[in-house]
Amino acid sequence: MQEPRKRLAKLLETHLCDAVDDDKHESELNALTESLFEGVDLSRRTAVYKALSDEKRLKILALLTFREMCVCELTAALGLTQPNLSHHVKKLEYAGLVRHEKRGKWVYYFLTDAGKPERLGLA
Repeated sequence: MQEPRKRLAKLLETHLCDAVDDDKHESELNALTESLFEGVDLSRRTAVYKALSDEKRLKILALLTFREMCVCELTAALGLTQPNLSHHVKKLEYAGLVRHEKRGKWVYYFLTDAGKPERLGLA
C-alpha cells in the first residue's frame, strides 16, 4: 500500500467538485489528511510558531545565541520590564526553545537544542 502522502497526492489530482462519487472522495480525503498527521505533535508545533511570532521573543533568541544571559542583562538589552521579559521567556520555554537555571538570586536563560537558529531555519 502507498504511503498516505502519495495516496493523498494522487487523490488531489481530482478536485472534489469533479469527483464521480463526491461523498467517497470527501471521506477518503479526510481519512488521508488525518493519517498524514498521525504521530505529529501539532500542539507543540503550534507553540513553537506562536513563540516565534513575536519580535521581542525573536530578539531574546538572537541574544541567547551569544551566550546564556541573566534576566537583568536581557531586560537591559531589550528595554523590557522584568514582568514583561518573564512573559516572553515563559512562551519560549513552553515551546521548548529556551530553558532557565537559577543560581543564587539570579536566573539565567539559555537556548535548548531546539532553539538553536540552525534548527529553526533562522541561521
